[in-house]
Amino acid sequence: MSKETFAYLSLGSNMGNKLYYIVSAIQRINITKGVKVSKISSFYETDPWGVKEQDSFYNIALEIRTTLLPFDLLRTLQKIETNLRRKRELRWGPRTIDIDIIFYGDLKIGIEELTVPHPRYRYRNFVLKPMYEVYPHNEYLLKYMKIDSSKIKKVIPKILVSSCLMGENCNYKGGNSKNDLLIKLRDRVEYILICPEVMGGLGIPRVPAEIKDGKIITKDDKDVTAEFEIGAFLALEKAVKRGCSLAIMKGKSPSCGFGKIYSGNFTGDLIDGDGITAKLFIKNKIDIISV
Repeated sequence: MSKETFAYLSLGSNMGNKLYYIVSAIQRINITKGVKVSKISSFYETDPWGVKEQDSFYNIALEIRTTLLPFDLLRTLQKIETNLRRKRELRWGPRTIDIDIIFYGDLKIGIEELTVPHPRYRYRNFVLKPMYEVYPHNEYLLKYMKIDSSKIKKVIPKILVSSCLMGENCNYKGGNSKNDLLIKLRDRVEYILICPEVMGGLGIPRVPAEIKDGKIITKDDKDVTAEFEIGAFLALEKAVKRGCSLAIMKGKSPSCGFGKIYSGNFTGDLIDGDGITAKLFIKNKIDIISV
């Protein structure tokens, strides 16, 4: 088994829903075998670098612990970029997501495929400022910040999130699905908590329900579609009022499930589909990350 190493990554996005691409990348990095995100910087909005005629960027930095060797990590990150629709058409041009390895332990590599430390990190405040938050004992980061005078400002994005993922005991069993990565992200964003089922008037705990023939039916054969619809519209109203473009939702459920939901037979089997709140969010152009 490979030794665990601290590595430091810089992430940027300036196409489409930038927040969606950044947070999706963080989540995908964190669930990669042999990788765990240990620190997340603040979000920064920054001027484009290199090609000026393009939209501003969101940038962050991550500290990760990894047992992947450098080239395996590089290929893993490139695969995440590809899956998030990154296209390499113009050097320093627009991109949905960019993930760079800035440092990999104390290692130094200098070949065409991979150079670490990253050869241009010292000239870019969009790397240096967030990187200093997760790697403050690096003596060079503060020194190099004086070189780049481009515009950069800290931002606090708003994100809808299923309450159970933040540790609230509101799922149908009366428990939660607390997510450690989202807890790490909590100090960098403003979370707007939602539980559409509770918002629609259902209790805690409650009889489990699944979607069957277009309706939401409990295990004891009660139709609770109306309650789920009310909760969905109240969640959407909250999203619109707070200006949210991204929701992080608990997967598989008849309200928040996205992409896969339970089959309606209470057997634990999954089928392709979306929960009622997820469908409403999609219709109103709110991007979803399923957890």
